[in-house]
Amino acid sequence: MKMKQARSEQTYWHCYHEPALLARVLAVVQTRHLLSTGVELHIDLYQQANPAAPVLVLNHGGGGYGGLFVGLALAFYEQGYTVIVPDQKGQGRSGGAMGDFTVAEAVQNIVDVATWARQEFSGPLYLCGGSIGGGLTYAAAAALVKLGQPPVAAVCLNLYDFGDPATGLAFTRFAGLANIPGLARACRAMSGLLAKIAPRLRLPYRPLARFDNMMDERDLALGFYAKWQADPLTLRTVTARYFASMLNTPFAIALEENSELPVLVINQQRDKMVKPQLTLDCYQRLAGKKTYAEIDWGHFSLLPAFNAELVQLGRRWLASLAHADLQERL
Repeated sequence: MKMKQARSEQTYWHCYHEPALLARVLAVVQTRHLLSTGVELHIDLYQQANPAAPVLVLNHGGGGYGGLFVGLALAFYEQGYTVIVPDQKGQGRSGGAMGDFTVAEAVQNIVDVATWARQEFSGPLYLCGGSIGGGLTYAAAAALVKLGQPPVAAVCLNLYDFGDPATGLAFTRFAGLANIPGLARACRAMSGLLAKIAPRLRLPYRPLARFDNMMDERDLALGFYAKWQADPLTLRTVTARYFASMLNTPFAIALEENSELPVLVINQQRDKMVKPQLTLDCYQRLAGKKTYAEIDWGHFSLLPAFNAELVQLGRRWLASLAHADLQERL
């Protein structure tokens, strides 16, 4: 790859954001790299001067990477958080063949980043993610609980269960198949067999889901979809082993068995990419300290109003957790 082309790919994300926001981001964001699952992860770091500031690990979904999250990351940073935004293996600016990874590897990436964050900073640790990243966030938090290193809480903008083939299918264009008795399990078995025979067989990614509905009309009016389609760092194909892992990677702690992890689940009522009922169904299965909130947005947004609403929801919820914890101690 020529150096000029490499630079243009690394900075393509600039085109999604207004110049004023971009200038604020570039004034504070730093780059870090971390070895995880055999590759070097790219990390965007928004670091507070105080090492004891609260730390938020912000996880992207399958349609993006850290460069699309800079508005949300900056919004939390300006509220006093050290914000860490990793690109997962085989995605965005991280190492590995593009599109060749599994759910388990993505989860391990988040676990490794959280472990690194605890070594670098002393503040309380929170995990947050959206879209597929919402499910990955719960999965990583559950894995950390199993390791005896739980985060303070997890915030999931969408919650999907990768161990349930029915919910695994439900956020694809083949959602209707999940309603046919036995077919979801058959799809899991067939995809698992394909992954064993040809694990790195390339499958088209963008036709799998309704990415044209990733945003609602407010972002679409600003030309988001055309920019996203041309983005050289978003997935175009994935391997068979990735697809199989989406249907058969159980959480370390099942939703019904959660007891230690406080979870805020946020559901988007204008979501036309994935039915909001899917997140609601997963939330209803979730045990433990949990809170549910609905917002009047599509699957995702780059608009400042969206970021501000998420920050306000998160801060209000975390304050309620702190208050409840204080009341329990009294």
